[in-house]
Amino acid sequence: MELEAIELCPYDPNHRIPASRLQYHLASCKNKNPKIAKKIVNCKYNVCHMVPIKRLKEHEANCVNRTAVDDEPLNLLKITCPSVEGNENFSNAGSLVLDDKGKSGFQ
Repeated sequence: MELEAIELCPYDPNHRIPASRLQYHLASCKNKNPKIAKKIVNCKYNVCHMVPIKRLKEHEANCVNRTAVDDEPLNLLKITCPSVEGNENFSNAGSLVLDDKGKSGFQ
């Protein structure tokens, strides 16, 4: 049987938690320690990384969970709504269905 990694709680260093339970523990311990919770925040790359507010930018710049994708500008997909064909009134728009080829049709 393999031993699981043990993590230290940022709210109370006396708390030693198995890594698989850390996220659940952090949620409950945060509620029990509101004064400490105001001074630390989650890393945007890993919610289990709790960092003092003053060191957040430094941590996120060097976070091991950061990916190269975050360094690239965000390219949003262009989404268009299918148009209502012909002179159909908009009351039928709720029954608009797309087939597996993306073509629109009414039921």
